[in-house]
Amino acid sequence: MAKKTQKPEITWNIVNSLLAGGLVFLGACTTGSITLQGAVAALVAAGVVAVTKFNNYWGKEQGEYTTKLFTFIK
Repeated sequence: MAKKTQKPEITWNIVNSLLAGGLVFLGACTTGSITLQGAVAALVAAGVVAVTKFNNYWGKEQGEYTTKLFTFIK
């Protein structure tokens, strides 16, 4: 289980990932005309950015949060 001092770190990284995705969405809306197709494409791109940003963080921190019980299984 993660230490209590590490939980805010995970939370802030999730928030930062969502903010990065939100910025991508807002950037896509700056074209002047928002259509359903453009909004869906922007949401998909924002989701990809958010997941990628959090995945980058988790890849660096995964060893801290996983249990040592089944480390031989990869």
